[in-house]
Amino acid sequence: MKSKWLAIALIMVTTVAISFAGGSSEPVATAAKPQAIHVWGWDNSDLSKKTYAAFQAAYPQYYIETTIIQRQDMEQKLQTALASGADVPDVAWIESTYRGSLFAMDIWEDASKPPLNIDLNNVLPYLLPLETTAKGVYVGPEVPSIGGMAYKRALAKQYLGTDDPQQLKAMFPTWEAFVEKGKEVLKKSGGKVYMMSSPWNTFIFKNGQTNAPYVVNDTQLNLKAAATPILQLIYDMKKAGIVDTYEANSPAENTSYTDETHIFYPCANWSVTFTIKRNDPNGSGRWGFIVPPDGGFPMGGTVQGIPKKAKNKIGAVTFLKYRYLSEAGAKMLRDWQGYFAPLKSLYKDDKFYDLADPFFGGQNLQKIFAQDILAKIKDPRRPNKYDQQVASAFNVAIQKINTGADVNVADLVTLMETELMQRNPELKR
Repeated sequence: MKSKWLAIALIMVTTVAISFAGGSSEPVATAAKPQAIHVWGWDNSDLSKKTYAAFQAAYPQYYIETTIIQRQDMEQKLQTALASGADVPDVAWIESTYRGSLFAMDIWEDASKPPLNIDLNNVLPYLLPLETTAKGVYVGPEVPSIGGMAYKRALAKQYLGTDDPQQLKAMFPTWEAFVEKGKEVLKKSGGKVYMMSSPWNTFIFKNGQTNAPYVVNDTQLNLKAAATPILQLIYDMKKAGIVDTYEANSPAENTSYTDETHIFYPCANWSVTFTIKRNDPNGSGRWGFIVPPDGGFPMGGTVQGIPKKAKNKIGAVTFLKYRYLSEAGAKMLRDWQGYFAPLKSLYKDDKFYDLADPFFGGQNLQKIFAQDILAKIKDPRRPNKYDQQVASAFNVAIQKINTGADVNVADLVTLMETELMQRNPELKR
């Protein structure tokens, strides 16, 4: 009897469903199960989770699953997955230092072609060469990561005579002028105050501001032309005594953000929150920001790539278009994470990025980054598969300069060349 009444009940439910479907002869289908989008990356912060939740609310047919992979491990993890036949992610994060070697793996779906169809006309032009492989494959979007120069206002006023951003910017038309002013600061402070905390910070500035390739056609080293000016500036600053000996991102250098002995630091749009405010949480009002000598520059960045063997390419590109190439996504990046978006149309409205920051004395950092830095970057250095190895060779050379020994820049370049050729027999001077 119970089975009979259950059958009758099921018939009644089906009849009602048909009625609500407008007399259709077929029952209304139940909602499809949401599809997973697997993301491999290194950020699992609450802010990232918040953006994922917003996407899932806008597109309930998808949900995000994340696997934490450190940036330096991404290439090996992908190679292992491909070799073993294991699943690869739908979206993989590709950080700037490792971008060239990851691009060279030739495993990426071209996100500008069917079925993904990202319209490159919507992307900021300077980003396109940074997101495209040597074979012309557009791998995917990223948030613009651009750098300027932060400074401690009180130290600037005490030793340079002003903490006004415009006056400081005018004081440093070139790096040579910066060095000369640094000598004055060193003398005035009795040798206690440095312009920068680390020779590696000098590298961050000058490396980002130059676009000469380190390797040409994957065979010809170009370090004499490309690396010499960078090492020469580092050497000149070290010889003048205007930079301290801390290693970049070391605990000692992180502590220096709160001291009274180091004035200037590289400052990307993302490092406002994740470096300066994190290392100096009580420093509101004590910081200022300027465009550095020789201008703003690319500083970091992480491309979002979709592998050819990804299982959910359409879900992946739907997520990327929403987060990076829609106004809704741009507002989240701006308001929640302090990031810029690569969507070109946003920059026609000078009010979209327009917010004073009390931490920086009320300066409108968003507008400065958007109009005085981002808009003026035209031709950055292209990714190359040897980039990480070149960075390691630079590190060895900078360590030698940092010891204070009377090294020769030409010899350091030769040392870099030798190291790279030993590791890569296909390279030549």
